Amino acid sequence: MIAALLLALSVPASAQTPQAVVSRVMARAEKLVAAQKGKDAREIGDLDKRAEGLAKELKPLGWKAIPALAAAAQDLKRPAKVRLFATSYLALTADPLALAPLEDILLDPEQPDYVRSLAAQSVTGLGASDAAVRTVLCAAIKKEELPREVLAAAIIPLQRLGCPEPAALERVSRSFGPRPGGKDLPLVSAALATLGKSLGPASGKALLSLVSYFPAREDARAAAIKALDARRADISNWLKPESLPVVLEALRSESARRDTEILLVRMAAALGDEAIPALARLTKHPDAEVLAEAAEALAAAKHAESLPALESVIAGAMSDPRFSPQEGRPDPAVSLARVEKAVAALRRAR
Repeated sequence: MIAALLLALSVPASAQTPQAVVSRVMARAEKLVAAQKGKDAREIGDLDKRAEGLAKELKPLGWKAIPALAAAAQDLKRPAKVRLFATSYLALTADPLALAPLEDILLDPEQPDYVRSLAAQSVTGLGASDAAVRTVLCAAIKKEELPREVLAAAIIPLQRLGCPEPAALERVSRSFGPRPGGKDLPLVSAALATLGKSLGPASGKALLSLVSYFPAREDARAAAIKALDARRADISNWLKPESLPVVLEALRSESARRDTEILLVRMAAALGDEAIPALARLTKHPDAEVLAEAAEALAAAKHAESLPALESVIAGAMSDPRFSPQEGRPDPAVSLARVEKAVAALRRAR
């Protein structure tokens, strides 16, 4: 037996089969995990680092290690932490062929949440196409029974990719009620941002519904409005009739939130003439940046009727508290210059 072991050790890794190399690495990982019993946190950390370091023995195999690693990661007879290491080794291949076994792990309810979460986090680093990654993660979030930890890991990368169908994202957005807070808000915000990156009228309609669902001046509503602004071209074309009442109501009710109000001004401007009266009322808005944004929108629309109000703003700027410096805010002179430029444009357009 000893002779056989020595013979195996004397064979270069490159000359051994991928199955043999993976089996040896997994056996060592399993021993390191077993050795953690009764150890303190520092000792466990050291043993984990040694297990993580085994990945370098697999690197020369590249994609050839994937079938054996997939089998190890999905072998429910192995300790969960060993399966976690096998999943991490799969991810470190950085090969698109690892996408399918990682998807299987992600969707397997018998795997621990932390193993499934690692699988979700790993699918974006394999060099697979965005379309392939989107298909995997969007399929995962459709599972209503998906544990929260796994859902969070799956939905974060989708903020860049979007999903073809909005139902699951809308369900997640509403799942914590109209006022999500604390640890719930980031998850809701991620679902909303994903809707903002999605294509088609269905996801745009879902966002419009969610803007109306969340109460005014709440952070969740601000996130919904930000996501809707990412669909500005859509709402000004396909969804204009549905968008106009939602945007105009939000423009009124969100006036106290400068960052959100500026986005709404831009959306209202994209909706055309029907939004002009609401924009014209913003010449009296108490925030200089919102005022400047509205002035520029009115100038772009050549709305000469707003010229007297904007000229009055410039005439009284020296005593107008909106143009007084405030700590932590942009230089009000910049906003005033924007208003002056808008006024000049409107004078030329008369």
